Amino acid sequence: MFSRIRTRLAVLYAGLFALALCLVAGALYFVVAATVEREVRSELVASRTVFDRLWNMRSHELGNAASVLARDFGFRAAVATGDRRTAESALDNLRARLGIRVAFIVGVDGKVTGVTDPALRRDAALLWPALDRGEFKGVASLGGVSHQLVAAPVMAPALTGWVVFATELDRREMRSLESLSAIPIEATVLTRRNASAWSDTAAGIRTADAVGIGHFIDRTIASGVPGELQTGGGTAIALAKPLASIGDGEHAALLLRYPLARAMAAYLPLQIAMALTGLLGLMLVIAGSWRLSLSITRPISELDRAARRMEQGETVEVRVDTDDEIGRLARSFNAMAAGIAEREKRITQLAFNDSLTGLPNRAFFRQHLEIELRQAAHRGGCLALLSLDLDNFKAINDTLGHPVGDALLSEVSARLRLAAGDALVARLGGDEFTLVLSLEAGQDGAERMAQRLIEAVAKPLEIGGHDLAVAASIGIAVSPIDGEDADTLLKNADLALYRAKDEGKGGYRFFEAKMNAQAQARRLLETDLRRAVANGEFELYFQPLVDLSDNRICSFEALIRWHHPTRGMVSPIEFIPVAEETGLIVPIGEWVMQEACRRATEWPDRIRIAVNVSTVQFRRPGLLNTVLQALAASGLEPGRLEIEITESIFLETSDTTLTMLHSLRQLGIRIALDDFGTGYSSLSYLQSFPFDKIKIDQSFIRQIATRPDASAIVQAITALAAALGMEATAEGVEEIGQLDELRLQGCGYVQGYLFSRPVDAAGAQALLAQCDSVRNAA
Repeated sequence: MFSRIRTRLAVLYAGLFALALCLVAGALYFVVAATVEREVRSELVASRTVFDRLWNMRSHELGNAASVLARDFGFRAAVATGDRRTAESALDNLRARLGIRVAFIVGVDGKVTGVTDPALRRDAALLWPALDRGEFKGVASLGGVSHQLVAAPVMAPALTGWVVFATELDRREMRSLESLSAIPIEATVLTRRNASAWSDTAAGIRTADAVGIGHFIDRTIASGVPGELQTGGGTAIALAKPLASIGDGEHAALLLRYPLARAMAAYLPLQIAMALTGLLGLMLVIAGSWRLSLSITRPISELDRAARRMEQGETVEVRVDTDDEIGRLARSFNAMAAGIAEREKRITQLAFNDSLTGLPNRAFFRQHLEIELRQAAHRGGCLALLSLDLDNFKAINDTLGHPVGDALLSEVSARLRLAAGDALVARLGGDEFTLVLSLEAGQDGAERMAQRLIEAVAKPLEIGGHDLAVAASIGIAVSPIDGEDADTLLKNADLALYRAKDEGKGGYRFFEAKMNAQAQARRLLETDLRRAVANGEFELYFQPLVDLSDNRICSFEALIRWHHPTRGMVSPIEFIPVAEETGLIVPIGEWVMQEACRRATEWPDRIRIAVNVSTVQFRRPGLLNTVLQALAASGLEPGRLEIEITESIFLETSDTTLTMLHSLRQLGIRIALDDFGTGYSSLSYLQSFPFDKIKIDQSFIRQIATRPDASAIVQAITALAAALGMEATAEGVEEIGQLDELRLQGCGYVQGYLFSRPVDAAGAQALLAQCDSVRNAA
């Protein structure tokens, strides 16, 4: 049958065709399998990131709710007094609003409130040691089911327990996670205690696969890298991620997996198409084997070359000459290659450019800066880094809304790009921009650029019907003088920027070495201050105020002192501004209020206590509750408490401030305006709020006996206070001549070193005793 050459050719070409088809099919299979596996691994990593965000969002949501409830005055009172019905009612309301099934309270005695299921109650009680250690977020098993837990301490004011919210990690929760992935992954949360086996409380894993999955988790959870997992259903690509857990010996893990068989199923039509193409080719090979071989091998070769080039990161496109299966495969390949190239382009765009302004982002800027620094070092040149920040941008965002703020940032970005010329401008985040400028010689180029940028930003603009006036501050650091690496240069440019803002904004400053030393000293002071708050290193001193009508002490002003373990006594002038900037003034102010009220109860009923309140405390919610708690805990009458404020409070949130002041006044608390006469609009404040007292700033008292104008000012303030029904107190009285002049001017109350320096609590008691003994002797 092989005696004829055409038969042998037909058989030969048919065999070669079949062999070639098999090779092509095998190559495509392995390429597809490798591609599928890479995509699955990539999608698993992406799904892990999505889960992290979802987990953190849920944890943040539950944490906010728990914190709000834990800070609620009524709820804290209910927990502290054992009012179980009120506490459970609050839990039920918030639980229904959040759509969760489990919420309860664990008391400091380990008792659980808000849970009726015995098994769940038992497991909830076991959380007490972990909560006591400060473990407030994580996974724990409650009633045999894994839950995501978030807790918040209940302070009334001491710790009385913890409020706990929990979300079941059941199959429904896992399905919601799976739906967020681009591929149909299988998600499972597994837990174990100590060295026991991993278990799935949601019953999403077959018992026969539990051992193998447990070994896989133990082997790969530390690395977080996807790997192959063998189960009864075949090979799957899986990824194990550790989850935070609550409780001794508790461990939790998230397992994401995707069977390879399911991933390859999408390519089954392609395999069938290849098989049909082979059969058709075998029937036609005898008539046109040579031509058919050429038409098949050429596009396959092109596909192979294109696949290799695409694997190396090149952008490829296969030329399509036919409409058969190979042609359709080539078109599919072209579509796939174009999609990959587009996605990579988009990823690169998002990775290195700011989505709002189109400017390079922080990642691109860091790479560019490091390259520029190396090139400048190689050629022996200089490089200037300009750090720019918009002044009062937060106020625009808060008052006009984020859309206006975003439009402003876009317009400012365009102006900066135009003014910068060839220099790189990048947006690091928020209203923070930076510019890299190569300097030929000296710093003149940096100064000119900074001035040009400030002028470009300062031009008036109109956005959304609002006329906006914007200013910018700039800090400049020059390499290699101010730093030879990117991190040092960035840090020093930021320090110069902070100095420019401190000196009035709307200007620029070059970095100086002393700025770094000052920043280091401030950071050290902040660290020590946080420790001082935690360790209770503060003490109250008291300076008396004297009533000139009967020449005796009528009140004390509470003044905080810090006993640093190594630096000794730290002046309030040094640490109070840092406390206000960092927000530590709030817990410090709460302690001062409580301690001052407590000490005042040891004095006669006629003696008042004056406490200074910062503008930061007024901006934060809870000041009224702090005052009420201090009065309630000490038993001090509200009329014996006097709160001193400065005019700077009214410069920020006048409506809110006035509302708070009226609330305090309605409680019977006295309000004093401190340092009167040093602000810009003192009289308007007296008209907007009826103060009980105004304290004449000591700058007028120092010169009252030597300068007629100072004496006239004091006389006018005293007369004004009397006309408005307010007390007038002179601060900083240190000399007899000052006291005599104040008596002549009709000032009724004085305070200063002439009578006493600030003293501790024992010294205050001694002053009162001395005053009473002198009065009795008289």
